[in-house]
Amino acid sequence: MSTHHTALIIGGGPAGSAAAHTLASHGIDTALIDKAVFPRDKLCGGLLTLRSKKIYSRIFAVPWDPVIDFTAHGVKFFHRERLLNEVSNASELFFTRRLDFDHFLLNQAIAQGTRHYQGETVISLDLAGKTGRLRSGAEFTFDTLIGADGVNSLVAKTLFGKAFDHDRIAFALEMEVDRAQCAVPIDDPEIIFGLARWGYGWVFPKKDTLTVGIGGLHAKNPELKKVFHEFLTARFGGIPEGKIKGHHLPFGDYRKTPGRGHVLLCGDAAGLVEPITGEGIAFAMQSGLYAAQAIIEAAAGGGDALPRYQARYREITRDFDHANRLRTLVFPRTSERLFLKALPKSSTLPRKHLELMADKLQYGDYFRYLMFKALKALAKRALFLK
Repeated sequence: MSTHHTALIIGGGPAGSAAAHTLASHGIDTALIDKAVFPRDKLCGGLLTLRSKKIYSRIFAVPWDPVIDFTAHGVKFFHRERLLNEVSNASELFFTRRLDFDHFLLNQAIAQGTRHYQGETVISLDLAGKTGRLRSGAEFTFDTLIGADGVNSLVAKTLFGKAFDHDRIAFALEMEVDRAQCAVPIDDPEIIFGLARWGYGWVFPKKDTLTVGIGGLHAKNPELKKVFHEFLTARFGGIPEGKIKGHHLPFGDYRKTPGRGHVLLCGDAAGLVEPITGEGIAFAMQSGLYAAQAIIEAAAGGGDALPRYQARYREITRDFDHANRLRTLVFPRTSERLFLKALPKSSTLPRKHLELMADKLQYGDYFRYLMFKALKALAKRALFLK
């Protein structure tokens, strides 16, 4: 005997919880399945921008203050160990532990009436028959399915044969370092260039720890672990105690069509991690909200949810299109040298970056600004060579 739900969500992270909260609050029979039992940890710097706060507030009623571990008002940019530039008195940057944040969101979805199955792994899906099976042997049926099950999404694999393109995926390594192991107090997040090809490193402050990581295109960083160890040793005098986590991450290679018929993909399962700032939580929540709204409209008006979802989804992917163009101005070796040369000399460039993260500057405007800077630098170089 199987259990039926109108809307079934696989994955209990920010995308899944945002979708579940929205659906359940509109009276839709909603269930969420996750292989983990919450609270569970996840590789993530835990950065929440003002964009994240704005989207969170559209979905959830409870203020997020209980799960904000640290707040900063600036950022520092490095090339390896050399400080290039810094910004202070900027828009707030919030930091959370995903252990706490995801549990907080899931509990709000449950409070709205979402049925939840934690510690349950989906082992097979029949999308045409709208059925699935859990490892426990239990079966379920659904009218609409949301795949919010991360970068290794079973739903995406079932739809498209693979969860992601191995040639275009990123990989990251990260660990939590006790603040006591750092000789100098760190109260501003740090972005470090020159460590990873088509990527960067980060040091994000939390109340008691520092989240230290490095990430870049997997295909261009065959020795990422060695580089990370060298960075940790240079920064902390040795490899700090603790577990180093590794995981694939989307890198702007989003799904052009985020689903099929009655099956929708959100968050990492749809490839929604922005490659310039690395922001993923905001877009995960936003896509979960949009998928739920599409299902609600389809239930009222008939037809599949996907066309309605895709119309909203395009609002997110327009920004990703600009971000993907931006990365060609930042990451290739030639343009990276120009970018790193301009960064120490500019008072506006780092602020523009923070305005982008705060949703005060549109991606298209930031792209045009960087393009102007790049062309100006190339013109100066051409004149010098003459």
